[in-house]
Amino acid sequence: PELDWKVYYLAGQAMVSEVMQKEGLELVINVWSDARLTSPLFYKAFINGLKSKGCKVIPCGVGSTDMMYAYTISNDISGAIITASHNPKDDNGLKVVKKYPEMLGLAGGLDKVRDYVVANYEGLDIDIQSLNEITNDVAAKQEAISYLSEVSNQVGDYINITTPNNYTVVVDSGNGMGSVIYEVLKTQYPKIKFVPLYCELDGNFPNHPADPINPDNMVDLQKAVIDNNANLGIAFDGDADRAFFVDEKGELINGENLVAVFAKKLVTDALIKPELGYNPVAVYVVSYSRALADTVLMAGGGAVVSKQGHTFVKANMKKYNAIYGGEASGHHYFGQFGFMDSGILAVNLILNILFKNNQKASQLCNYYQDKYYTSGEHNLKAPEGVDMALVISKVKAQYPDAVISELDGITVYYPEWKMTIRGSNTEPLFRINIETKVNNTKLNPEIKLAEAKKLILE
Repeated sequence: PELDWKVYYLAGQAMVSEVMQKEGLELVINVWSDARLTSPLFYKAFINGLKSKGCKVIPCGVGSTDMMYAYTISNDISGAIITASHNPKDDNGLKVVKKYPEMLGLAGGLDKVRDYVVANYEGLDIDIQSLNEITNDVAAKQEAISYLSEVSNQVGDYINITTPNNYTVVVDSGNGMGSVIYEVLKTQYPKIKFVPLYCELDGNFPNHPADPINPDNMVDLQKAVIDNNANLGIAFDGDADRAFFVDEKGELINGENLVAVFAKKLVTDALIKPELGYNPVAVYVVSYSRALADTVLMAGGGAVVSKQGHTFVKANMKKYNAIYGGEASGHHYFGQFGFMDSGILAVNLILNILFKNNQKASQLCNYYQDKYYTSGEHNLKAPEGVDMALVISKVKAQYPDAVISELDGITVYYPEWKMTIRGSNTEPLFRINIETKVNNTKLNPEIKLAEAKKLILE
């Protein structure tokens, strides 16, 4: 059915009876919401559903996804947030942590929640007026912020780093939950001049969607960085678990290179500080650049390749006790944060690197600029009768001498280039990523991208 309060009420019930009880989880969960227009009602319904099945709920109110993660980790309980992240304003959703870092996904219980909701929706005979009002736990929310700040300092060491004089940072929250994180950043860095851009919570998202992976939504931030002569620009997505960056020239910082920069820093930390308790290992996604893997191996650490998606990255990080995991899509995962992702931790880390190395933001990824050329992710609508199995067979026939991986769709490896084609989990699309280590008229990302599209379409 369409998302309405009944779906959330039943999802709350199913979370208890079909997941928590059957998996032997403690019947305690902290629940949050974003500021979308439908979130207050869905939040109330979900909590009432949980309570109707005997689950103890800690209602924390409006916050970011990484604030929910913080409370979940620090109290070793389950957690949930009503949010649609970067999706359009009329959407909503639900993110659930069963036991960190394990998320509720289709292979781990979400299918049972779905089936319970569908089976019981028509027969649900309660009135919306019968739902109890929710009193939020202010102390719990503050505890989450304090813990997030504590881990931020472990990763970014903001107490001990020297902030340059006259340093200016523009923060674009897109009227989403980054507005809450913006207030935390101001407390952490009192010497930085922060310039807020759309840092008022507004579920109508009146200025632009809180979806910074779309370059169109970064234009205002790029202009504000130039207009304010700022040193750095930060954009958060709708639930603030992702962060994107703009340098002092107003240029977007390449996410595929940034994960390599972050990985090098944290893997080196793990190598020289074994007391941290994490392996000098970074997890990266098969479809993106080899920059992270090459960098980490050169630094003396290990690199683990993963399927795309936070469920897979987190599972691999836990398996290898990795100190870092990264996706070019703005997700940065930290061993010190229970292998979970966080926007504010990424901000603290980039400032740490810039300040300690006395770098400009535009210099951060210089090493990679002429070594790795990437296409970014391109989507191609699946033609009639063409599925992933057919694409895999075509690719194997086209590149018989390549090293092939079928970890996530199909990836073709050659010394000077690589190509990944995978099917979307949510849409009838093929997602294509190309990387080349040279950029000439015979071999560059655009040429290989056209080659991949031709393979699928013909």
